Amino acid sequence: MSYPSAIAIFPAVGKVAERRLAALDEIACMTEAMMALAEEGDWDALPKAQAARDAALRACFSAPLTEDDALIAADKIQRLLRQNEALVRKVAEAKDKLSQDMQRTKQDYKAVSAYLA
Repeated sequence: MSYPSAIAIFPAVGKVAERRLAALDEIACMTEAMMALAEEGDWDALPKAQAARDAALRACFSAPLTEDDALIAADKIQRLLRQNEALVRKVAEAKDKLSQDMQRTKQDYKAVSAYLA
C-alpha cells in the first residue's frame, strides 16, 4: 500500500533568498547577452543561450520566496519580461527581414532566368 507523501516546501530565506534574487540579475544578464547574439545575427548560438536561461529560470523558481523577497523578485521579473519582449521583437524583425530577402532573391532569380532564356 502506498501512502501519499506530503512534502512541505518552505520559502527561501536568508542567504538562499539572496542567491535566488542574485540569480534573477544573472538571468537578466543572460537575456542581454541573448539580445547581443540576435543583434549580431548569431542565430546558431541563440537556442543554446535560450536553453541555459530557461534552466536558470526553472532553478530560480524551485521554491517560494518570502513576501518581502517576492516583492523584490517581482520587480526583477518585470525587467526580465521587458527584456524578453524586446528580444522577441528583435527575432521577429530578423525573421521578417529574412523573409523579405528570400522573396527578393526569388525575384532576382526569376529575372535572371527570364533574361537567360
